Amino acid sequence: MKISKIYWSGWILFFPFAELVAQSRLPVLLELEGGIEWLGNTSVRRVFPAGGSLKLGPVFAMADQGRLRLRPQAGFKLFFNELDEWTTEHLRMIRLGGQVSYDLFYVGHTTFFPYAAADFNWVANYDAESDGSTGDAENTTFSDSYLKGSGFSTEVGMRIQYREFYIKLGYEVLNPRLRVKGYLIDEDLEAGYMTPPSHLFNFNAVNLSVGITIGP
Repeated sequence: MKISKIYWSGWILFFPFAELVAQSRLPVLLELEGGIEWLGNTSVRRVFPAGGSLKLGPVFAMADQGRLRLRPQAGFKLFFNELDEWTTEHLRMIRLGGQVSYDLFYVGHTTFFPYAAADFNWVANYDAESDGSTGDAENTTFSDSYLKGSGFSTEVGMRIQYREFYIKLGYEVLNPRLRVKGYLIDEDLEAGYMTPPSHLFNFNAVNLSVGITIGP
């Protein structure tokens, strides 16, 4: 895919930048954050009321006494919908991208960072089915992805940090085009109606996260 090639080219360009950072001895931190996601589209939210997310990445403190921060990041989102006692529908997004934030002002030990982020997302929709056993004997099987695709997302928000801990509130725009599994199209055709091979989905979301900054 052209989009994937462009995206990976951007990450290849990142490595000379990282070498420059190392030579300049700029502060390098590590951040880990997890949060709750609420999808904005009503029809999608009926299926997946809420989900969870996790992100991790190194942070390069640059410019103006380290107030500008760049963070390459990787992470995922996961939404659940319990279909019955044994079966759960999953919506999974694996992501790779970056975030830029700026130390705008502070009050005491509390710092306020507006931020913007962009990620490339690999999206899949599938089911997980349990065999009904309990404890270590439980066996869970995963179906093939009914829907699968990818797309870019953008996010803006505010981060409030107290010492090494922070909370973030943001809004993300993600509208990937997902492909429908071939056998589902065939089944629908046999039932008398035609299903498009792909569809554009609105996965825009509000997110609330908590995180920690680890540094020298």
